[in-house]
Amino acid sequence: MNMVKEKKYHLISNMFYVYKGVAEHKPYLIGLLLLSAFCTAGSKFIWLFLGKYMIEYISSGMAVRELIKLVILLAFSNIICMLGQNAVNYWKEPAAFYVRPMFMLKRNLKNLGMFYENLEMREVLDAVEKSKNATRNIDVGIEGIIRYTLDLCPSVFTCIVAVVILCKISVSTAFVVIGFGILAYFSIDKAAKREKLLTNDSVAFEKRKLDYFKRISSDFAYGKDIRLYQAADQLIDTQEKLQLGLHENVCKARMQWLKSGICTNTLDLLREGIMYFGLVFFILNKRLGIGDFMLYVGCVHNLAETFQNLMRTFTRLKKCSAEVNDYRSLNEFCDEQQEDGKTMEACSEYVFCFDHVSFQYPGTDIYAVEDLSLTISWKEKLAIVGLNGAGKTTFVKLLLKLYKPTSGKIYLNGTDIQTIDTKTYYELFAPVFQDMECYAFSLAENVSMRTEEKTDKSLAEACLRRSGLGEKIDILPKGVDTPMLKILHDDGIILSGGELQKMALARALYKNAPVVILDEPTAALDAMAESRMYEQFDALVNGKSAVYISHRLASTRFCDHIAMFDHGHMVEYGTHDELMEEKGKYAQMYEMQSRYYREDSVNEVIVC
Repeated sequence: MNMVKEKKYHLISNMFYVYKGVAEHKPYLIGLLLLSAFCTAGSKFIWLFLGKYMIEYISSGMAVRELIKLVILLAFSNIICMLGQNAVNYWKEPAAFYVRPMFMLKRNLKNLGMFYENLEMREVLDAVEKSKNATRNIDVGIEGIIRYTLDLCPSVFTCIVAVVILCKISVSTAFVVIGFGILAYFSIDKAAKREKLLTNDSVAFEKRKLDYFKRISSDFAYGKDIRLYQAADQLIDTQEKLQLGLHENVCKARMQWLKSGICTNTLDLLREGIMYFGLVFFILNKRLGIGDFMLYVGCVHNLAETFQNLMRTFTRLKKCSAEVNDYRSLNEFCDEQQEDGKTMEACSEYVFCFDHVSFQYPGTDIYAVEDLSLTISWKEKLAIVGLNGAGKTTFVKLLLKLYKPTSGKIYLNGTDIQTIDTKTYYELFAPVFQDMECYAFSLAENVSMRTEEKTDKSLAEACLRRSGLGEKIDILPKGVDTPMLKILHDDGIILSGGELQKMALARALYKNAPVVILDEPTAALDAMAESRMYEQFDALVNGKSAVYISHRLASTRFCDHIAMFDHGHMVEYGTHDELMEEKGKYAQMYEMQSRYYREDSVNEVIVC
């Protein structure tokens, strides 16, 4: 299985990548870059020139009228710059805030397209967690690049203007300021890299684990067990230990920043001393007037401050770029798994053939399914039976193309299913799994698994009634529009276990796919209730192929064929009567289970 390969794109590449998304969603942000650059630089230098000319007026006797004109011109220019800066600050916030969720949706869409079996791989889950860092906050990853670029452009433009002004008196002055800035950058860059390593890369698993425990601590589904088994202390202690470990890493990162701050402050002090010494030297040697002195002192401060901010911004951009690398690495991993399979045309019948198929989970030597050869004919009712852990669910996941065979092939009408477009292939199946999920949508949307606009409510209601939920719908004030769960709506309803099973059956009926899968959705029911539900469902899906998974053998007697699984092997295959005549494992297990049911029935009679 392919692992997520860490990509190393340079900063420019990641900036183009992010701004390609910006151009797609909020293109005016690009114009704000230029506006911000001119306005920021203008506001920094306008008053420096005003101070220079006022001193020259006082010393040379310039006409007051000319000075007033100059002051008005510079003041008006400053107002324009301030308005421009305010416009940038106003428009960049909603734009940047909008673009980040669009990148989140893009990542989530790609994640949903990766192979299902990757969701069980720690390396992939850690990569998913790291990719979230690129969209977690406003000052990291995607939005960080947008915001810091809006700061970077004005800083670059301001530095250029300051260097041009300083070069008129001394080129070395500009180089000294820039040289000290570069030295400070190395210290800042080291701290930033250390922070990413300590707070992101090395603790991806711990952060994912902490998120998991936080989620289940507030999840309604876990509420009963947590309270009745008094598991709250265990959950809180686990979170506290994880949080303490993360806190220690944050403290180490802040210590690195403290060292960096001491270093940069020392460099600032040296730079200021050298600059003032040089400018005073120029005044004493008559190379500078008082007005020019004020201008150049202001330029030195602007250049030093802006260049240091530029280096800090550049360091932050590099950190954000590294987070975007994680984002792009996962997206490209997902893209590599998007198969260019052929789209299947509708057929009048579908035949599936397992040809010496084996599957073992990554990192293990044990086969969940080994050397399986089996054919599922059109409209056949096939039962897959066996004890827990026999390989039944793995068989279903292989059939559904959720798992890729380790060896062997699975054919649909003679075509290897791995060459078929996955979305097209999924359209053939209507599965009902053991772990049935309910979503905080309306009842109708839970059946259709589509948005309200794309849901046929009449069909959804008909399917719910066919599956046995008619009486439930009749007592609901909003009918099929009733919201599910209480996560989003106070009037949301919570279905019982049996009602959830019926809703899942309605979901399969609504999809109306040619192949239906029942993967032990009734495991929590007693044997008689399960048997009745299977037979009821068999009547509902008449005219389709169906695969029934169960560890209770009596539930699937009505099937055309029964495949007995044991430790990943299909050990017996045939009709119920044929397997009973063979007196093998199936017959032994059937007799054992039926004896238990008979004894249970006798006990019930005695109790009555």
